[in-house]
Amino acid sequence: MTNIKTTQKELSESSVEITCEISAEVFEKERPIALKKIGEEVSLPGFRKGHVPESMIVQKFGDALLLEEMANLAMDRAYSEILNRHKIHAIAMPEVQVKKLAKGNPFEFTLTFQVMPEIKLPDYKAIAKEVMSVDEKAEATDEEVTQAEKELSKQFATKNDAGEEVPPEINDELAQKFGPFANVAEFRTKIRESIVHEKTTRSREKKRMQIMEKIADGISTKLPQILIDGELERMVGQFRHDVEQMGMKLEDYLATTKKTIEELRKEWLPDADKRAKVQIALNDIATAEKIEVLQEDLDREVKFFTEKYHDAEPGRVRLHLEMMLTNEKVFQFLEVQK
Repeated sequence: MTNIKTTQKELSESSVEITCEISAEVFEKERPIALKKIGEEVSLPGFRKGHVPESMIVQKFGDALLLEEMANLAMDRAYSEILNRHKIHAIAMPEVQVKKLAKGNPFEFTLTFQVMPEIKLPDYKAIAKEVMSVDEKAEATDEEVTQAEKELSKQFATKNDAGEEVPPEINDELAQKFGPFANVAEFRTKIRESIVHEKTTRSREKKRMQIMEKIADGISTKLPQILIDGELERMVGQFRHDVEQMGMKLEDYLATTKKTIEELRKEWLPDADKRAKVQIALNDIATAEKIEVLQEDLDREVKFFTEKYHDAEPGRVRLHLEMMLTNEKVFQFLEVQK
């Protein structure tokens, strides 16, 4: 449909309106296709579905239904051309507004697109280097090891005559119950290693968050509301899941706290904006640094996930896991900026 007339209007940094006009002659070519499609979907007394004469369709439903179907066909046909012609990178389906739709006249409509504004990232390498240059050596104190021993020994506690739990003595025999440890010394070494590993992991996650927060704070561009709303929906979904894990319904929890979902969404708005900026930054860094996930790694993760969660939709799983694996590679890239 190369003869469609279009004009572009910038509504905001993240919103574009395209006004379109399809000539009456070109628009009329959609009529037989629309008639056929409607005929396959409707049935009238005395006629089988798909065998209703065109004249009966027009007589029964009038021009309004036919014109509406013609409009839908014309817009579907024009959509990709409009995107290519105006170099639009839409982040959602457009809002459609029909301006003129009448038999024998040009068909006019507008498409309002939410688009990604130009995002300028701060010097993410310098930010990562600054954060990662702070050396935080993880260590496990003797007190932490002793406390961990006590907590673990409670698994084998017995009750005295007063009904009080009495933990067993930590000796070689008890140590062997926790794994292939020859004695208490080996058991304590493993505990110390586990504490150090946990602290190292927490420190890494903390630094990753510090890096991304600094990068997000350096993005001054106002994001399209649809991206922030998407983050809010994910936050609400996670919150609902967490509440249900505690054995409560979200509605009951809200009633107890005397809050509404809308109030929570308003409170979470700054965090949702930052989360959206963080994900945009991760995507842009991956593109700039040519960071990609190996297909065999992605295939393996998708296979593992879908085998574990049979009801999961493979397409959505693949997109989610590709994003998560790419994010991990970006974090690893930033961590070596020392």
